[in-house]
Formats: sequence, structure tokens, C-alpha cells
Amino acid sequence: MNNYRQGKERYKVNSLGSLYFNRQNYNSSKRPTIYIGGQMEHRLHLLEQTGFTSDEGHNLFDGSWFYDYPYHANKSELNAQNFSNNLIQALEIAKLDEVDLITDSYGGLIGLYATSSKHIHKVVAIHPPILGSPLANTELINSKMPQLGFKNKWLCHLIKLLIDNAYGFEQENSQGIYNPTFSQAQLDLSKYIVSGSSIDPQSEKNALLKSTACLIKELTNQESDGVVIYNPEELKALGIAYETDPIPLNHFSAGTKENYEKVHKLLLKR
Repeated sequence: MNNYRQGKERYKVNSLGSLYFNRQNYNSSKRPTIYIGGQMEHRLHLLEQTGFTSDEGHNLFDGSWFYDYPYHANKSELNAQNFSNNLIQALEIAKLDEVDLITDSYGGLIGLYATSSKHIHKVVAIHPPILGSPLANTELINSKMPQLGFKNKWLCHLIKLLIDNAYGFEQENSQGIYNPTFSQAQLDLSKYIVSGSSIDPQSEKNALLKSTACLIKELTNQESDGVVIYNPEELKALGIAYETDPIPLNHFSAGTKENYEKVHKLLLKR
């Protein structure tokens, strides 16, 4: 476990999140890189608010933005727009401009909102739910469950125990860019690039993600990394730049130090 607070300045503008920045090691001659991690199951982040995390992204770059919301927060207010506004305000207080964001999973939707800000130079979204995650779409799951086999029905029941659609971020995970809130936002897609891939269930070694990828395929007829849909043709039609992983990665493998460093070097030329 890594302490993401150690040696960093903290900028906290409200109860939703905090920016942690390592100014001592920061080279002001280059653009700062800020990391934003994922958000699928809220209890995991509440545990991490002790200051320790297994997410290596928080100690790889110049700083990171972290979910700090209280357990009894208004669930609908925990959404990408509010998280992004918190991030941008923190960047203003920290006097950071031309910021590059490296994001993982749901962090990519926070970064999507942030593209409208003059403080953001580039957003690299690693396996984001930009096209949605059917695992967070309980309405879809409920409508399809009668047609599913026993194994997938059992898996759907388990997923529904973990997902609470009262949370704004779960609604956004469900639909991605097709969520009405994004259609109303002023987004700058020229700043945004997706790094992703879909897995081959026949060769995938992670049994859980192999099962969820098969479930997603049955629910939507779409390929995925076991959590989020990845469809290059659909991204192209939406005007979203993308880079397909040279070797297909599942959702968990995409969120590793090794992959973060590869993507950082490839897409930000660092």
C-alpha cells in the first residue's frame, strides 16, 4: 500500500475531492501531469481516504486528484461535473496551467468534463467507460435477465448488490458519453484521447473478467475489457481519438504502473 499524501501539498476546495501535488520534485519547465483514478464501487474509495491506496497511479506523476467525499454525501451530487469542477478549482488555487491528465476508468469521465477548462492541455483516458459499462446499467440488466442462462443470472444478481444507481457516477458509468449531462456540456474532444482494447474471452486468463466480458457481449453484443465497452468505430464516429493497446488488456491489467508508464510515454511523448 502506498501513501498518496506523503510529501505532497493538499488543495481541498470542498468535500468532494482533493488535489495532491508534489511541488518539491516538480520541474516547472514542463507541463504538470495529474492522475485521476477510477470509481466503480464507492466503498473502496472510502477505505482509501485513510491516506493509503493500492492504486500505483497516485505516486507516479507530479500529483493526483483523489475522491474525498463523505459516506453520507448526497449521492446524486457525486458526478463527473462536480468532481471536475473541484479539480479545476484546485488547479487554479495551486496555480497550475497546461495540465495533462492521466486517467483510469471512471477518471476518464471526470477528464472529459475537464476538457472545457483552459487549465487542461490534454486528457489521456485509459480504459474509460466513454461508451458505457453495462455492468452499471441495472435497467438493462433487469430487462435482459429473463433471457440469460443460470451463470449469467447469478452474476447479474451479484453485480446488482454492488451497484447503487442513486450515485451520479454510476449513472455516468452506465451510459458514458451518452448520458444526457455530457450532451449538455461544453466538451473539447480535441484534447481527449482514449487508450483501450477489448479482450478475447477464449484466451483471457482472469476468470472473473472473462465471465463479465461474456455477460456484456450477451447484454449488448459489444466487445469489452470485462468492464467497459471498447469499439474503435464508434469512437471514430463520435470524433474521439483513440489508441488501441498493442496487446489486449483487461480492465484490471490496464490499471497498472507498467501500463500507466507505457501510455504516458506513448501518448504524451514524455
